[in-house]
Amino acid sequence: MAEIDLHPVNCFLIDREMNTRRILRSILTRAGIDKIQEFSTVAELVAAMASITPDLIFIEADHPEGETLRFVSHLRHGQFATNPFVCVVATTWQATQQVLLRFTASGADDLMIKPFSTKQVLDRVYGLIHARKSFVVTSDYIGPDRRKTPRDGPANPLIEVPNTLRLKAIGGHERTDLAAQMAAALEAIDAQKVLRHGFHIAFLVDFALPGLAQEPPDRMAVEHLTRVGPVADDLLRRVHDPDMRPHVETFVRALHAHLDRLKANPGRAYDNPTALRRAAMGVAALTARRSDMAALEQEVQAAVTGYRSRLEQMAQAKAESQGSPPGDPVAS
Repeated sequence: MAEIDLHPVNCFLIDREMNTRRILRSILTRAGIDKIQEFSTVAELVAAMASITPDLIFIEADHPEGETLRFVSHLRHGQFATNPFVCVVATTWQATQQVLLRFTASGADDLMIKPFSTKQVLDRVYGLIHARKSFVVTSDYIGPDRRKTPRDGPANPLIEVPNTLRLKAIGGHERTDLAAQMAAALEAIDAQKVLRHGFHIAFLVDFALPGLAQEPPDRMAVEHLTRVGPVADDLLRRVHDPDMRPHVETFVRALHAHLDRLKANPGRAYDNPTALRRAAMGVAALTARRSDMAALEQEVQAAVTGYRSRLEQMAQAKAESQGSPPGDPVAS
């Protein structure tokens, strides 16, 4: 096994508590990491990344409104001009359900409970050097693959992403074409995003259509349909195939036209569901490069059925936890 040298590693610490930063700095410095910068806000960290690219970030997960973990998600989705694959360890005083949900959705690599020991910190660092998980891509997630069950829709191949923490720690950074590795990983992620976004648009529309036929339209149906716009825009941003892009642009314009029409007629059942569904299924088939529309429609419907079943199970569990008899309404 290659000898580990942590001196070349750049590390960022973000935590509102100075004492937590002091303890982390002390542990990491003794381990050999001496290029450490501390921040108390996300804004400070983002400003610093304009000139320094970190290899490792320790970031608190307890920030109000989830700002810090939302930053991690934005980082993974390439919304900052820096390495989106930097290793990230989140920290928290208490792993509440809310914290765990935000952590799982953020794309951070690991979660560490405070107060932590030297061993806990170094276990995380060496784990990321020797056994970092491959990344996986869904329509709304980029990060380490943590799922134990398959996701709905197309299969999710694992993507090996550049790990500058490992490269610097084992001495391979200067001999590695990091730019080529980064470009290859970003290309693979864009390809998966295009595929997943296309399927997700069809899924959202298929889920929403029954509720849109009601008058007034079902609130949950409208909420799901409004997600189509941002997904379609991000899909278009990631399409680099010159042959595919004009067709995607046509579908995206059509989808936005349907959304605008729905907004212009609030409270009324949607009057053009066939065309809406045709646009959604069209972009799903195009991005998946499939001509077997019947099979694709069945896959979308199966995903929607599974999703509805999970929603019903969650509602039942909520009712039981609140002590409501079966069939009784539960306040949302």
